[in-house]
Amino acid sequence: MTSRSNNSGVRLIAIVACAAFAFTGCGGSSPPPTQPADPSSVAAPMVNNATAANAPATTATNGTSSQSHRQNELWKDSSGREYLGDVPLDVFYDQPLTVAANSTPLAGSDMASGPGNTTGGQMTSVADTNNSNVPSPNATTEPATSEAPGAANGDGGWEATLPIEVLDSEVTSIRNFLNAKLQAVGTYNSSMLMLPQKAAAMAVLAQIAIKHPGDLAWKEDANYIRDLAKHMNEGTLRRGKKDQDRLLILFENMAATFNRSRPAGLEEPPADDSFSDVAEMRFLMMRMAESEQRMKTEAGSESAFDTKKDLIRHEAALLATLTKVIAREEYGYGDDQEFVGYANKVIDAANAIRNSTDANDFDTYQVSLSKVSTSCQECHSVFKNN
Repeated sequence: MTSRSNNSGVRLIAIVACAAFAFTGCGGSSPPPTQPADPSSVAAPMVNNATAANAPATTATNGTSSQSHRQNELWKDSSGREYLGDVPLDVFYDQPLTVAANSTPLAGSDMASGPGNTTGGQMTSVADTNNSNVPSPNATTEPATSEAPGAANGDGGWEATLPIEVLDSEVTSIRNFLNAKLQAVGTYNSSMLMLPQKAAAMAVLAQIAIKHPGDLAWKEDANYIRDLAKHMNEGTLRRGKKDQDRLLILFENMAATFNRSRPAGLEEPPADDSFSDVAEMRFLMMRMAESEQRMKTEAGSESAFDTKKDLIRHEAALLATLTKVIAREEYGYGDDQEFVGYANKVIDAANAIRNSTDANDFDTYQVSLSKVSTSCQECHSVFKNN
């Protein structure tokens, strides 16, 4: 009887020991980790890698504690920043499960505002949390990320930003400028720095004319005009008769083509020339800056706004159109959502300027012109050195 009791006692002790081992696991007798005050802040830890990479090391030199902390311990440093183990809590999304479940593309959508909702494409799923492109939860204001109208969608829709009357009027203005400045070496020298942007604008307008639904007397020869304007910007212009003669010959051939007397010896233009093949981006941006400046200086007051509406419509249409052109893929920024976002802002503001003239709304005109300046400055601060 005693032997049986002893055996039962041994069994009981063995069972208790096994149960204790099962509960404590391999970690020894360490106490369970302290639970964070807000469990949702660490559930499914979607980490912004960019923020985590820039998080300060936990050393005494930056105000944080040099004491070692357990992996799941919630603590604060001397500056009040919260950590989970050695990882700052502000690198986690506030609602990680909501962020992970939402894979709707943001461009053009009407998603409700919330943590993690930023512009710049589709939301990253849990499976992609190691991607360094996960948007920052602290992002607030980003440029629009939808493509500029027509920026990468073929050559259609030009009439939306550029009425055929504005196209024809600008072409005539450039022709008159070239005719006045290329006839003599002196006038060529004095206007040499303005010639590249005029030639670039002519090339782009001729390229647009090929696809524009409006009627133009010279439309069937627009590709020849585009090619002649393109050749004007071959090489850096230099003062003197050599370049003046070269440009004058090109202009005379262009003028004859406009007048339906295209010279027989002209080369056949390349059929597949894109905008970037015929006009450098920097020259188009010079013309865009001229549009903005003309509206500011020649229509900057309410009285001037009332009397200069044709000029405003003309320059706003050119500004929107040339912005649309440089946002195309062939210029190298069509897939850059930040650049396209800035371009969209300029296009929208330029269209609002045109509409303000119809509504006789000087306040909207001023605000929209200011938006053009702000968007251009912000864009230049990011991309000017690129």
